[in-house]
Parts: sequence; structure tokens; C-alpha cells
Amino acid sequence: GGGSVAECVWRRGLLGLLMAATACIVVALAAACGEEAPQPAASSETSTASPVAVPFPETAAGRQLEWVVGKLNAGAPLSDAEIAAHFSPSFLQQVSADQLRTALAQVGAAGPFRLGEIIGPNTETSLVARLDGAAGTLLKTSVAVEPPSNTHMAGLLFQPYAPVAKPTSWEEVDERLAKLAGQASLLAIEVGESGTTPGTTLHAREAERPGAIGSAFKLYVLAALAEAVDEGTAAWSERLAVRDDWKSLPSGEMRNEQAGTRFTLRHFAEQMISVSDNTAMDHVMGRVGRGAVEAQLEALGMADAAASLPFLSTREMFALKLSAPESLRERYIAAATEERRQLLKEVEGLSVDLDDVTGWTSPRDIDTLEWFASPADLVRAMERLREMAERSGLEPVRAILSKNPGITLDASVWKYAAYKGGSEPGVLSLVWLLERADGRTFALAVVLNDASRDIEAAEAVAVAEGAVDLMAAV
Repeated sequence: GGGSVAECVWRRGLLGLLMAATACIVVALAAACGEEAPQPAASSETSTASPVAVPFPETAAGRQLEWVVGKLNAGAPLSDAEIAAHFSPSFLQQVSADQLRTALAQVGAAGPFRLGEIIGPNTETSLVARLDGAAGTLLKTSVAVEPPSNTHMAGLLFQPYAPVAKPTSWEEVDERLAKLAGQASLLAIEVGESGTTPGTTLHAREAERPGAIGSAFKLYVLAALAEAVDEGTAAWSERLAVRDDWKSLPSGEMRNEQAGTRFTLRHFAEQMISVSDNTAMDHVMGRVGRGAVEAQLEALGMADAAASLPFLSTREMFALKLSAPESLRERYIAAATEERRQLLKEVEGLSVDLDDVTGWTSPRDIDTLEWFASPADLVRAMERLREMAERSGLEPVRAILSKNPGITLDASVWKYAAYKGGSEPGVLSLVWLLERADGRTFALAVVLNDASRDIEAAEAVAVAEGAVDLMAAV
């Protein structure tokens, strides 16, 4: 599934891949420097390294990256106390203290480093930047900080920096999408006035073709919660207790909260959207009910709602993909909707564990065990959520959708950005609703599926960013 686009890109860690069924949202829970020290991305003659280091952002993620760079440059191994003070429990479940020390020593050997450029999301809890090292070494470095304390890193990823050019025409967008996945679809529109004027299509590529969308499905869960608030059967300020039986796998950190700890429904919704927290999502759906979420599929304009029925929690999806006996998974895939509902009683008894995710690096049943929508469906969902946010009492919907814009946007062009993404191996979806400074509103959705290989997320993001630039120029 997916939080920010950066979270969709941070797929591989020292110990494997974690799905963000998500949050899209995937937050890498491992230091992804591999088994060898990073190699220079360019020679000193061709390096794009900045001659002067830029300041670290005054954010939680920026402060953690500044600390990491300081430790890399110091060259001394981290103490157990330092590791415990700066890395989340979920990170350390995947990467031991000794593994982390080894990984950072390998990275540090290519230093000293300085912050060269912010190249991706720059929010309070996430940051993607280029580190400039000795001898022309350039590293793309991604940091995710665990809310709400914002003092521990849940994600730290080092990759060789290789700038990816953005497409400059819709023809190039199509050409590059076609190379990314066997099924590659997109819709870009200018949105009409809420409820009155139809949108104007700027570009479409198989826009009505449904595909697996990963955590972008959480848009429909947010809509179900908003509808419950509108009807008076729930409230943003209502405090819901964490339940062990509603805990799921990452992305997200709410799975580490003690059972019985209470948070507001708004907090669960914010975590579900902004960092694609799967446990938060399962609690929201548990609170409003599966039927309420299913009702929002058609309400938000999904053309083929039946394909996603019964609407699975993330825990159920993980159980079916990772821990269910093959016979149960095959029976579930072959069953009609009502029989599937009965089979979910067997799925409820299955355990899900982080160890089950370690070997999940290739697509699994993405055509049959997933949540499905087309780019047109996702754009309609964003439009309907925009309209819901205009109702009295539902204003938080607008704020929740904009907590994480997914990519770095030019604030002089775009005054508001709502975003959700989703991913798992072989699946990547991205959807934005963007309000331009001149008052015009646009929407973009991309759905990529490939049953034989994973999606090159960095390339997909570059294509989407190019599409956003094209919309900015309309």
C-alpha cells in the first residue's frame, strides 16, 4: 500500500521487502545498503554534488538525518543506547544492532558526507535527500520517523543516487508507462466544480481498466468513517481502544501500541492515510464495519465494486497471501462472494508475523487477492471525498488527505495536494487531487500491475512527477 511516494520506493531492506497494503504506503524497516559498500554514482568530473552543503530541514526527519550524517562522518560505532534512542522497535525487529552498525560502517567508508539536495518528500516525518560524499559518491537517502513521538526512525534507506529525468510530453508519459508494467494505466483531468461541472480529460491511457491498487483502497475506508461522522454514529474525537485482534503488519507503527491504549478516530484516520498504517486502517474498518466500507465503493463511483468483495482488512490480506494453507487460499480465490465471507472465518484464526514477509519479493495473486480500481475510479473517489470535505463537520477529511502530499510540489504552483498511494510486489498505484494557486483543480491517477515482476517505483514516480508538471502548464 502507501504513505508518501518515498514510502512506495523504499522497498528493499537488508532483510527483504515489506508490503504497504498499504500505504502503498511501504516504509522500509531496514537499512538498505546491501552487502557491499555503496559505489560512486559518478566520477568527480561528472558529479552533480553541491559545492556547498545545504542546511538540514527543521523537521523531525531532518533532525534524524542530520544525526545519521554526523555519526557516519564520526566513524565510531553506535552504542546500544544511541541505537535505542534513534531507531524504532519495529526497525530493530528487522535489523539487529550489530547488523545496523555493520551497515552504517560500510556506508560511512564512502564519506565524509554532507547534505547536497532535497530530492523527494520533505515532511515532518519523511525526507528524501541526496548526500554528497568523498570522491564523487552520491547517495539517495530516505528517512521515515515514527509518529507521534517523532524521535525514532522507522525507515532508513541508502541507495546510489541516479537522477531520473521526468517526461516532458504525454507521449513520453505513455511510452515510459508501457515499459514499467504489463498493465499500465493513467488518467489526468481538470476537475470541474464540485457536483456541477464534469471534468475535462487532459490525458488518458486505459483509464477505465481496473487493476490491483494496494493501499489506495484506504480512500474508501476514510469515506466510510466520514459518512459515519456525518450520520452521527461516530465522531472524530471518539476514542477507540487498540485491539490485538485488529493489529496488522507494517507499514505503520500503531501495531506496537499496547492493547487498550485509546486514540481518537481522527488519529487512526490520519495514520491510515499519511503513513498508510495498516493497523490504523483495520481499526477504522473494525469500528465502522465492513459493510459500511463496501457501501462506499459505489458511492465513490467505483465501476466494478463486486471485484473487491468481500472488502478485506489488511490483516486478512496478509494472512491469505502469507500464512494461509495453499488449499484455503485456492478455495478462497475460486469462491463466489458469499462463500468467501464464510471462508474469512477460517482466515481470522491465522497468525500473521513479520517473518512471513521476508521472502515476499515477487508478485503473489495480484489478479485475485487484492483491492481493485481503475484510474478513473480513483479520480472519482478523490472528487467525492473533496465534496464530502465541504460538508459541515467533515472538514478533517481535507486535512487528513493532505498530511502527506507524496512528492515535493512547487508551493507557488500548487496550494493544496491530497494524495494516496499503494503498493506490493507487482503493484503500484498513485492518486492525487491538486488545487492550483490560480483556483483550478486537477486530478491524476496511475495504476501499474505486473504479475511477473516488481514495479520500478523510482521510474514510476518520475513519470508521475512529469505528468504533474504537464498539468501545471495547462
